[in-house]
Amino acid sequence: MPIESRQIDAGAAVITISGRLVFGRDVERLESLVDDMIQKGPTRFVFDVSSLDYADSSGIGAMVACLTHIRKSGADLRMAGASPRIRRLLTMTGVDQLLPMYATVAEANRRLAFAIGSGAE
Repeated sequence: MPIESRQIDAGAAVITISGRLVFGRDVERLESLVDDMIQKGPTRFVFDVSSLDYADSSGIGAMVACLTHIRKSGADLRMAGASPRIRRLLTMTGVDQLLPMYATVAEANRRLAFAIGSGAE
C-alpha cells in the first residue's frame, strides 16, 4: 500500500492512502508518517483515500489513532474521496462520526481551514 504525503499550502498536509490498509507494515507506515508530519507543524491534515480499496479493522483503528495524535497536537484531520465501499465501512464502524468526510481534497482543506479559523465547521 503506497502512502505519500505532500504540503498543499503553508499549514496543510495531504496524506494519500492507496490500495489496502491492513494489519502490519501498512498500519505502521501510516502511523509513522503522521507522527513525522506532526513534528513538521501542519495544523490541517487531509487523508486522501480516493485510491484506497480496502481497510481491515487494524487499518480503521490506525485512522482513529492518527486522528487522536493529530488532535492532541492541536491540529485537525478530515478525509476526502472515500469510495462508496470505504464510506460504508467507516459508517458501519462509526468512524464517520469522528472524522468528517468530503468529496475532494480541496473541499476538505477549505472546510478544515474555515473550522480552524472560526472555531466551528
